[in-house]
Amino acid sequence: MPEISRFFGIVIRMYFLDHEPPHFHAMYSGAEAQIQIQPIGLLVGKLPPRALALVVEWATVHEARTSGELATTPRRRTTLQNRTVGVVMKPRITGVRATGTFQLRLEFADGSTGSVDLASWIGGRRGVFAPLQEPAFFARVSLDPEAGTVVWPNGVDLDPDMLYEAAHRTMAGCVTP
Repeated sequence: MPEISRFFGIVIRMYFLDHEPPHFHAMYSGAEAQIQIQPIGLLVGKLPPRALALVVEWATVHEARTSGELATTPRRRTTLQNRTVGVVMKPRITGVRATGTFQLRLEFADGSTGSVDLASWIGGRRGVFAPLQEPAFFARVSLDPEAGTVVWPNGVDLDPDMLYEAAHRTMAGCVTP
């Protein structure tokens, strides 16, 4: 569900309930970056220079679609300077297991683990989230190794950064969103 484009080995993804500011994820050959939508620019992460240039060009061409605005929106300047370049992305998910209704136990690439309660994120939602209300379907969660996140058979997935933050707040005794 989150993959919105694939070109020259670059994968562009957007996730449901992702954190602010509005952005998309670009992945290329094991590298990943978050690209802000308005103005277009690198938020965090790192891509090879040529891949980053292609991503910025793609974002410029598709700006109206990614921002949800009309194509008549005036063009904004692309900004790559004054951004956090090379910041390490949050670790991706390497293992998942449903432990109860809206409950997941997650393993991350940095070796950490944590549990998340997704009731406030997906409980009671309709549309593509309707099947997840059924415990048997929710339990069919699996790992999308390319995206490093969780996915269900109907294509629903969640932002791995938000899941990492939620799992680690849980470990610290805080309430998940």
